[in-house]
Amino acid sequence: MRNLNRVYNILIKNSKYHLNLLIEGLLIGIVAGIVVSFYRFSLMKSENILYYIISIVKGNIYYTVLWFIALIIMGLIVAYLMKLEPDSKGSGIPQVTAEIKGYMNQCWWRVLITKIIGGTISTLGGLSLGREGPSIQLGAMASKGLSKVLNTSPTDENRYILAGSGAGLAATFNAPLAGLLFTLEEIDCSFNSKIIIVGLIAAFVSDFISKLIFGQSTIFSFASPDIPLNYYWLLVILGIIIGFAGYIYNKGMTGASALWKKYNIPIEIRVVSAFLIAGVCGFYIPQILAGGHSMINILEIAVPSLSILILLLIGKWLISVLSFSSGAPGGIFFPLLVLGAYIGAIFSAIVIPIFHLDPIFTYKIIIVSMAAMFTATVRSPITGVVLIAEMTGSAHSLVALIIVSIFAYMIPTILNNDPIYDSLMQNLVKDNKCKYSKGVRPILNEYAIPFDCKFNGKKINEIPFPETVLVVSIIRDNKYMIPNDDTYLKYNDELFILIESERYNIDNKKIEKLLSIN
Repeated sequence: MRNLNRVYNILIKNSKYHLNLLIEGLLIGIVAGIVVSFYRFSLMKSENILYYIISIVKGNIYYTVLWFIALIIMGLIVAYLMKLEPDSKGSGIPQVTAEIKGYMNQCWWRVLITKIIGGTISTLGGLSLGREGPSIQLGAMASKGLSKVLNTSPTDENRYILAGSGAGLAATFNAPLAGLLFTLEEIDCSFNSKIIIVGLIAAFVSDFISKLIFGQSTIFSFASPDIPLNYYWLLVILGIIIGFAGYIYNKGMTGASALWKKYNIPIEIRVVSAFLIAGVCGFYIPQILAGGHSMINILEIAVPSLSILILLLIGKWLISVLSFSSGAPGGIFFPLLVLGAYIGAIFSAIVIPIFHLDPIFTYKIIIVSMAAMFTATVRSPITGVVLIAEMTGSAHSLVALIIVSIFAYMIPTILNNDPIYDSLMQNLVKDNKCKYSKGVRPILNEYAIPFDCKFNGKKINEIPFPETVLVVSIIRDNKYMIPNDDTYLKYNDELFILIESERYNIDNKKIEKLLSIN
């Protein structure tokens, strides 16, 4: 009864509830924006220093020896940080998803420190890792820290984490809508109204902070005139090709990680090996190092020959798999987009001469290929389309983006290939035997009733909810109501269900399956 009164006071009597959501969004956006912008700045400076070092080391044996010694030391430092805080490994997106689903409880301040330091060193060493996944985790953990400072409930803490993750992506890509959509499509999957409100505000605030620091220009600056409609069938072929590429990429990434584990290779050897191989690549093909901005710059200046495109694509592909599978802190977002861009450039280098198209269409093909590669790998088509539209400033490309993304989505799905972050989260939970441990307070979770839910029109007492949970409130048509056993559920209802924290992982999964949330 005490919990019911608490819920009633929060949801019904508090006239400032929606104002509180606004304040939440502002605070989350500010905190996430500052943290992620600092991380983005650190990586930019590290990448600049990396290429400066490569330029002075080449041709000097003494400097070369010193550089490789430095690479070994950097690799050992990163490995130590990963052992100190295992939740800082990799991109961080699986960790955020696992926490939201109740599998783990990350130490927010340790993750922040080790992720920022480890990610900065990894970029300085040339590992082919992106900043976007870590930015999502950093935004989430900074927001979790904010919730701890404000002493919020576990339910509110989850909302802070979700909104912070979207704000992190918004700040690192200058893409606030994509940040929100990624949270809803990839991490949360419920499209809850309060998460949308808080997440949208947080994303735009963090994006504003990022633009104050880095400027308002888009991440990519490709000229992109529309392809003639009578050649749109080429986009279908391109989507199919990239669909297979995404399938191969996912298999390669998960296979490489499994190979390291099969032979029980210590993380020190894995990370140091990645640093040393990156060091060798720096002498012969430095463009493939770090996130891939130098490869994008090459395309923006002038598209190179077909042989160079293929060489850079293969090199980037291999170094990205090696870098990420080593466990070093860093993501795959930007390297993925770079791979997609180069597949598109290769495709255009072949089809444009054959069909006598204007070479300027190369850039349109590059743009849609990035969205397609993201979709084929991550399996979040809406986010992929909006992300590339925001990053390129080419909203008029939506039709072409959608066509390519649909076919890129279909191929790996038909081949029963799991989305990359689903596979990574499953491995994370399996390897670490993560258990929920957020405390003893019950958690008030929110669930939206989807259109195709089989319990639409059914009474609450007709739904086989777990015996240990309690439906305490429903939002219907923007009005709150306290339900009883005879209350009927309707499409788009938002259910507030109280779950005991020690049973959260089990009961939350049962409810999601019951209501077909996922």
